[in-house]
Amino acid sequence: MSDKHVLLESLLHEDLVFFDMPADSRDGLIRMMSGAAIEGGYATEGYAEDVIERENLYPTGLPTDVLKVAMPHAMVQDHVKNAAIVIARPAAPIIFKEMGDGVSDIPADIVFMLVAKGDKEHLAVLQRLVCVFAEPACMGHLASTRTPGELIDVLVRLASEVEV
Repeated sequence: MSDKHVLLESLLHEDLVFFDMPADSRDGLIRMMSGAAIEGGYATEGYAEDVIERENLYPTGLPTDVLKVAMPHAMVQDHVKNAAIVIARPAAPIIFKEMGDGVSDIPADIVFMLVAKGDKEHLAVLQRLVCVFAEPACMGHLASTRTPGELIDVLVRLASEVEV
């Protein structure tokens, strides 16, 4: 297994994976996910506002097949303590704006919030995740997961198999 995959595994924690999160808005979901990152020691107060600010400027919704994805993260890393990825499958899809056009609505079924310093290694992880999201078969595997541990195992396996 390469260092990139070890890095991905080091960012994933079962206590940061949520199924049926009861959010009713993008900002509400980001605040709940940020709260989990803060409680886990990965971020400090103010992180949610950093993520929302960046999401307003540079939307992260992806119109992927099977599951629609959003990948919010902060532009500044002032409130990041330790790198992690918080994953949420909301109880109902949450509207994010589409990456690139910033206009189209993307009803995100799964959200990957990257809590990171934005260094080269973390950008490589982000690129690898985008490659997973681009494959409908991979998204089907992620959609079928039912527990945090299973989702992490499947994601790590898929990320190790995709071509970047």
